[in-house]
Amino acid sequence: MFQLQNTLREQLNEVAVCQMQSFPDSFGTRLGRGYTIKSLEWFIADKNRFLFHALYEDKVVGYCGGFQSKGLGDGSTSGIMQYAMREAAIGMIKKPWLFFHKDIIRFYPLILKNIFKKFKREKSNTDLPSTTNTRANAIGLVVIGVHPDYRGKGCFELLMKHFEEISYKYGAAKITLSVKASNERAIAAYKKTGWQTGSQTDKAIEMHKWLKHE
Repeated sequence: MFQLQNTLREQLNEVAVCQMQSFPDSFGTRLGRGYTIKSLEWFIADKNRFLFHALYEDKVVGYCGGFQSKGLGDGSTSGIMQYAMREAAIGMIKKPWLFFHKDIIRFYPLILKNIFKKFKREKSNTDLPSTTNTRANAIGLVVIGVHPDYRGKGCFELLMKHFEEISYKYGAAKITLSVKASNERAIAAYKKTGWQTGSQTDKAIEMHKWLKHE
């Protein structure tokens, strides 16, 4: 039987281990545990984000994190990148060959943009964008993973259901996510739980699901 818990700071290491085991070839995993922990910490650093995990016999075997934008320019990718920039830099220094990794090359423009934004924000001591938020009624599913040994046993469905329940409590009318177009297994799993496909490119597919409020 799986048990769900809201992730506390002291549990981030266990969740990070699960994430790295779930996605051993991802760029984040290659950057190391320090970066993975810090990127997960971003989800519990503000009230508009959340992170929870699934336990099986006291072992973290799955996790899920969501995010509600505060305004234009406030995205999860940029937010995590800025929050974990120091740890990412340390990981890159330790493994300089990662500078030529296909994922980092693809994100060079965004990385440079966020380095500039981070230092500008620190210099001006400003907070998140105050621009009117047109996405306040939507919650984005940013991260989700299940340990390979526990896939196909209901953990994924349980995480997805709880994500919807939390999003409902946030008052969201819509939940969204972005998935790689080549990840047919994930796309099929999302569709099985009621998600619909939206806009798509050769690299990514946007998916969504409407939540019914009584």
